[in-house]
Amino acid sequence: MSNSIRKKLGLSFIMTLIGLGAFAQADVYSPYSVFGVGQIAGKSMNVRLKGMGGLANGMYGIGLINTANPASYAKIDSLAFLFDAGFYFKTSNFSTSNLSETSNNASFDHVAIAFGLTDWWKVAVGVKPYSSLGYQMIVNSYNDEVGNYTTAFEGSGGLNQVIIGNAFKLGKHFSVGANVNYVFGDSETLTTLYFPDSIYRISSRRGVDLMVSSFKFDYGLLYNTNIGKDFSLSIGLTYDQRVRLKGKQTTFIRTMAANSSTGAEYLVDTIVYKANDATRMTMPQSFGIGFVLQKNNRWSVGADFDWTQWSQFARDGVNDSLKNAWRVTVGAEYTPSYSSISNYFRKVTYRVGGFYEQSYLELKGHSLNKMGFSVGASLPLPRTQTKVNVAAEVGRFGTKQDGLIQESYLKFNVGVSVFEHWFMKRKYK
Repeated sequence: MSNSIRKKLGLSFIMTLIGLGAFAQADVYSPYSVFGVGQIAGKSMNVRLKGMGGLANGMYGIGLINTANPASYAKIDSLAFLFDAGFYFKTSNFSTSNLSETSNNASFDHVAIAFGLTDWWKVAVGVKPYSSLGYQMIVNSYNDEVGNYTTAFEGSGGLNQVIIGNAFKLGKHFSVGANVNYVFGDSETLTTLYFPDSIYRISSRRGVDLMVSSFKFDYGLLYNTNIGKDFSLSIGLTYDQRVRLKGKQTTFIRTMAANSSTGAEYLVDTIVYKANDATRMTMPQSFGIGFVLQKNNRWSVGADFDWTQWSQFARDGVNDSLKNAWRVTVGAEYTPSYSSISNYFRKVTYRVGGFYEQSYLELKGHSLNKMGFSVGASLPLPRTQTKVNVAAEVGRFGTKQDGLIQESYLKFNVGVSVFEHWFMKRKYK
């Protein structure tokens, strides 16, 4: 291996570590992240796929890192080294029938590399969020015995995952793949009870610090075939294995008092303190199927269906009353002319997509569903095969009925996909 390749490999490794550090604290704000392990990150990682509504199960390409279906790595150019990274900005409006609040978040989204070990064996390594917690809620209540009291809920943190994937070609039409995911991270949840009308009742606070460090696994199968001279069809299947994530949690219950003039809180007593208790979270299995129809290098159109058995989710054997979830995605992309010289915008790839998702939440008899629409584009850089990918998604989650909260959001994703032929041997020196 040449010194140039070693340097580039070392640079990509350093950039991957930088990306790993960027995920130390997931960035999200959503009151619904109080349930389960928080708000689950989308299945699609690459910004190209997000521009098509998250279409992923049947997608592949010589320059595409698609961690949603690890079998797709087998289609990566054998002589290429790929690097992909992205970030996002999201603005959300949370509203009820009479209240409204706006939240803005920005974060590094993913980083990944991929390359071929042989013509039939390809490898990918990446880092992406798995779930995020971010909420602050206050509930005012009244009881005849204690009068007015306030309960404050607060949560922060999240889980991330390091992905190590392998894919293998099986003959002309089939490929298989698997991802080993190292899931790690920590979160903190606080529940505080206040009695604003009484000087005789002291406030109390319960806190849980959770740290997870465990493995999960997912698998993929991809079939592709030519249809006539100009068309090709691919069908992808994905399966996420049911696993128990291992972790440790520290729990405390403390009594608190507040300074009447400054409002500052101070500790009165610690009633319960349990450190580093072993904990287990049962994560559900999921299935996905999708197809993509392509015409040469001009256009692609496809659809996905994903189903996740969230009714399996439990923490230390206790179910969180979640229900099974499903999602339908459709998407398309179009490139006027890959080889255009005189018109740059004819070389740009344009994308559009949409999705409808039944989430795992059902509150007050209402199923909380999510729908969205996205557009995107790939902007090629001059004299290289590197592209800047952009995507915008507008969507809605939840409902305003019966005092529930509805989120309306706009999300921008920007990423870069670097494609280089690092492993070609020179004929002349």
